[in-house]
Amino acid sequence: MIKLYGFAISNYYNMVKLTLEEKGIAYQEIAAMPSQEHDYTSKSPMGKVPCIETDGKFLSETAAILDYLEELKPTPRLYPADPFARAKNREMIRITELYVELAARRHFQHLFFGAPLNQVALEEVKPIIEKGVASLKQLAAMKPFLAGSELSYADIYAYHTFPYANMVTQKLYNWDIVAAVPGLKEAMAAVGSRATAKKVDADQQAAMAAFAAQNKG
Repeated sequence: MIKLYGFAISNYYNMVKLTLEEKGIAYQEIAAMPSQEHDYTSKSPMGKVPCIETDGKFLSETAAILDYLEELKPTPRLYPADPFARAKNREMIRITELYVELAARRHFQHLFFGAPLNQVALEEVKPIIEKGVASLKQLAAMKPFLAGSELSYADIYAYHTFPYANMVTQKLYNWDIVAAVPGLKEAMAAVGSRATAKKVDADQQAAMAAFAAQNKG
């Protein structure tokens, strides 16, 4: 059985968890936080979550984990069968990650943990996300999913990227980036209506409620 290390608030953790659920792969969740302690970096060299353990071997970095799971259990397929369509799917993933998620993440410490607002990031982040949003508008099919009629990894990345990123852009820029991409709201709703996503979302919400209660105390 695969062991999944991380915590349910993490969007990257939930990308892997949703993939495991979609593919029907048995897994065990192991609570872990990012850490630079040797005990954890021996599993995840950068000290990040998530990572997985299989047969006593460890694998980190979400993209690498998802590719491994795709090869481990090719059905149901979460990448298109056609090589070019598969590459276009990865193109949307990279745009979502590099120009939406990582850009918005520069404000996470301020928005979610009360750190001072980074004025340099305030100026730099919006133009990056604008380019990412424009690129997704150009590339995504939204029929109803990003790559067409079937759920794919592009949807899994978007589903677990845009909610947090949209909190950032709405709070700091008064800008709803989900509404800015025609069909994205409906594509995310199509993902969210799946039993697998409902399970992952329920676990995430419970973890967020516990985190909020702990920080109140």
